[in-house]
Amino acid sequence: MKFRPATVLVLLASLVVAVPASAHAHLESSIPKSNAQLAEAPATLTLRFSEAAQLTLLTLTTAGHAMPVTLNPDAKAGAELVVPLPALKPGSYQVQWRVIAADDGHVTHGTFSFTVGGT
Repeated sequence: MKFRPATVLVLLASLVVAVPASAHAHLESSIPKSNAQLAEAPATLTLRFSEAAQLTLLTLTTAGHAMPVTLNPDAKAGAELVVPLPALKPGSYQVQWRVIAADDGHVTHGTFSFTVGGT
């Protein structure tokens, strides 16, 4: 079987392109879910990422005011991060998060909202 030089180059180039790129830690799910309407306030916030990550920022905001959220050093690294929340009153809440991926060091961030008490 004979290969043309151009064919060999195309095959080699496709192998180089096929090498997987480093993934980033993307938020796969949360509890409460984005846009959830909750009858009762959650005691914790759970963030599940596509890979292990280090939580560097978590802000909980309601009516334009940021609420204190204590980041437990033991619970702020991994693919699933569970953070205790302060007592929440009825209202709309926005969660802002930022993580650094453990594998590649890339920073990802995002926001989502949920409502307590159907307001």
